[in-house]
This record gives sequence, structure tokens and C-alpha cells, in this order.
Amino acid sequence: MTIKIFVSHAAADEKLASALVDCIFSCMVLDDEEVRCTSVPGHKLPIGGDSASILRDELSKTGVVVGLLTQNSISSSWVLFELGATWGARKNLQPLLADDVDYAELPGPLSGCHAGKLAEKNDLVQFFEELRKVIGAKARSAAKIDAAINQLIKENLEFSKISLTPKPPKKINAKSNIPDPTISGMKFSELTKILEKDKIVIPPPHSGSEEEVESNLLTLFIANHTSFGDGLQSNWDSESAGGFLYREVGLKLIPYELVKFDKLPAAQAKWFKRLIISPNGQKFIAHFNRLRVSE
Repeated sequence: MTIKIFVSHAAADEKLASALVDCIFSCMVLDDEEVRCTSVPGHKLPIGGDSASILRDELSKTGVVVGLLTQNSISSSWVLFELGATWGARKNLQPLLADDVDYAELPGPLSGCHAGKLAEKNDLVQFFEELRKVIGAKARSAAKIDAAINQLIKENLEFSKISLTPKPPKKINAKSNIPDPTISGMKFSELTKILEKDKIVIPPPHSGSEEEVESNLLTLFIANHTSFGDGLQSNWDSESAGGFLYREVGLKLIPYELVKFDKLPAAQAKWFKRLIISPNGQKFIAHFNRLRVSE
């Protein structure tokens, strides 16, 4: 059966991709085999096949390629290859932006594409209506479509919440036989205590509740070090989770040399700065994990 909809996404975004696929099937009548989404059960590639060849063939025949654009996917060479191949073949490309991606960040030819936002209900209503018409699918009932879109918006909100309120990391055993390394000019154990004492108030909705939650610099750095690995930008909305991390966590970590400003091309540097984890920060995380495993 011909693939009608191909969802291009990063493997790390499996949960959000699954929510998008569920919404597609709740908005229009399709067979399972007509949608390809390699991370979602029921829509994955066949076992034993040559993945690259299958994807190349399906991309050339599919009716619409939906680009699920997140910080993970725009950093994925494979996703960019899929989207670039779609654009080059002049096929129908429908980009959808998660909250952690701004229009200005769209790479290459996508920078000129009109993209819908997962957080905007009007965008999603238009997106699914256009998608249905392009592939010639029958629409579900208006009530079912409305409920499905509301659910997708909710899933996007959950996806956008960076883990700002994790349980505080376990106390590190001071009597551990593992040597206490020096990081940023001080002992790891001393630096840990300093970060732990720096309290940070997390506002809703980032707190995961309707109330403010108090955390600390250590907990937030440990919980979100992968986000710093991907990079946090100064031009992100201050009310977004990424913007909160940049201003309330990242900037406070700079004096300890756990994060640093990334070197950007001149054109980009005029508009924003980006914070990424530093070698000292990577060393800190590695030692923290080493101690946790030893316990």
C-alpha cells in the first residue's frame, strides 16, 4: 500500500511523534499502512529491510511529508536529509513547529516555508484540513477532530516542559573512595554544596503545577544538562521553558564555568547568544554520575 503521510522526526521525539500520529488518525480516515512514522508502533519500517533504501523509495512516492520540527530534529542530519530530499523533489512538505523552535531557526530551504505551530489551535485546524484534502482522506466528525487537536496541544505542552521539577539528586556519599576532582578551581564536593544552596523559584507552568516550586541550581543543572548540551538561546521567549533555563539557570552557571557561550556565525551572533555545556560542565556531570553509580 502506498504511504500517504510520512512523518519526519527525531527518534528522541518519539512521544510527541506518537501524539501527532494519533491526532492524524483521529482527524481523518486512514489505514495504518498509509502512515509511516519510524518510531511509532504500527507505523515502523519492516524488520529486516534496508532502512535507507525503503525510506528513499517511500519518500519519493509519499503524498505528504510532515516535518515535526524540534530542537532534536533540526539537529538531526537524517531528518534534515529527509526534509531536504522532499524539498528538492518539489513534493508537498508540511512543517510543524514545537515550542522550542523559532521560525528564525528553520534550516536551509525550510526557512522560506510557512510552518504551523503545535501550540496554536488555529494552525492545527488549518494543517489537518489541508493535509486531509491533499491526500484525499475522509474527515472524522467535527467533535472528534476538535478533541484530538486539543489533546495534541496538551501533549505538546507536556513535551515543552523541560524537567524543571525533578526530585533533588541523592546526597553524594562524602566517604566515597572515588577521588574528589577539581572543577573550575574548586573541589567537586565544594562546588556541589554551593550550587545546592543557590535556590531558584520555578513558576507555573514550568513547575508542573499551578503553584511556584522551589528548586536549586544543582538539581536543575543535573536534570537539564542534555538541554545545555543541545544549546539554549537568548532569543527564546522568556515565558518558555527554554527561555527560563537560559536566564534563571544558564546565566547563573557561567561564573562556575559549567556552561559557556557558543561561538556563532557573525550573522547569528548579531541576533542572539547561545549557551552550551562546557568541558568543565561535562566533567562535573560525568563525576556526578560516577558517584551515583558507585552507590
